[in-house]
Amino acid sequence: MIKPFPFHSDLRDYFKKQDKTWSWFSEEKVKAEQQEAFKTDLLKNSYRIDPETESKVYEILNKAKDKLGIIVPITIYQSQSTDNNAGVVFFENEAHIILSGTILKLLNEDELLVLFGHELSHILLFNMENGDFEITNRIINTIASDNNSELFYYETARLYQLYTELYCDLGALKVSGSLETTIQTLVKLNTGLEKVSAESYLKQANEILERIEKGSDGETHPENFIRAKSLEIFENDNANFYSKVEKIISGKTDLHQLNLFNKKLVFDITKELISIILKPKWTQSEYCNALYKQYFSNSDKKTDAFIDDAFKLKIENSKKNLKEYYAYVMLDFALCDPDLKEAFIGHILDISEQLSLEDEMKTILKKELNLTEKTYKAFAQNCTSTLNTILESDLENTY
Repeated sequence: MIKPFPFHSDLRDYFKKQDKTWSWFSEEKVKAEQQEAFKTDLLKNSYRIDPETESKVYEILNKAKDKLGIIVPITIYQSQSTDNNAGVVFFENEAHIILSGTILKLLNEDELLVLFGHELSHILLFNMENGDFEITNRIINTIASDNNSELFYYETARLYQLYTELYCDLGALKVSGSLETTIQTLVKLNTGLEKVSAESYLKQANEILERIEKGSDGETHPENFIRAKSLEIFENDNANFYSKVEKIISGKTDLHQLNLFNKKLVFDITKELISIILKPKWTQSEYCNALYKQYFSNSDKKTDAFIDDAFKLKIENSKKNLKEYYAYVMLDFALCDPDLKEAFIGHILDISEQLSLEDEMKTILKKELNLTEKTYKAFAQNCTSTLNTILESDLENTY
């Protein structure tokens, strides 16, 4: 059995703790009249492929069903769309696969098996564990589609969909048994080419991943190079599959693309960073403590916060915009008490250097304090000297 991604399970667990929401969505079913309306619309806008006339297609479909242990009856349709694509719609006791474009001409029998394996894996995932992952899917998409919802819900729904597609790619690989055929099928569907090389495309995928640090921009599906690479990792490094693929999908943490989980992570890092800044007693002035309460009105500073390798790694795993945010947070405290300004800037320059944020801090200080390159150097030296004076005095009964 292919395991869902940790993101699937984490989101499921999050919503299961919200009893009323989970109960309502778990009891909500597609009504019979809705099913009939869908099937009528499908008959009006597509061609139903019958097992009698296309017995080979259904033979391949049944092979995929057997390998995944799916028993519900499935009907195949050819839509009027010209784009090469496929989708599946399933109800409690039946499912429908809709093909579009020239898929039946483009793919050979082995590749069609890959395609059916992918589509049937949607049914497999959403029926797993009493339908928990299908319920989770409906909850997050309902919230994300509400115009009043915060953006991190949309990003969470997007990631849930991307991981779902990667899960289904694993199902396709399981059904096919061939990494080469599975990747070839993805590339052929994406390009429309009749002949492609999985080996060449994996080289291309590796070259792309060496050039970028961001994660997937896909709205509903990860980019093909990510899908191909994740299949290769699953085949060759199964023990580290989930952690490696999550890094590829998410990339470094982006301030403008936070989801339900890394939003909490950034919150915690911010609190830890401020606790580190305010650890020396001389920084704990009335102004600074008041500003801390504006950031965190209902919680005290972390007394055990300090800069270690784990904290450095959290900062390192941030995109430039998030690193700039952390630098601005530090500057906010450095400027809040006029009596401590120069020493405090020396203090945050030191912390920035430890966290490899010195470039971001320098840029922000020059911008916010109207400093040139020449005046910045003298200003920074003066702030460091002022800090050293405090560190050498009785004020530094540090912590």
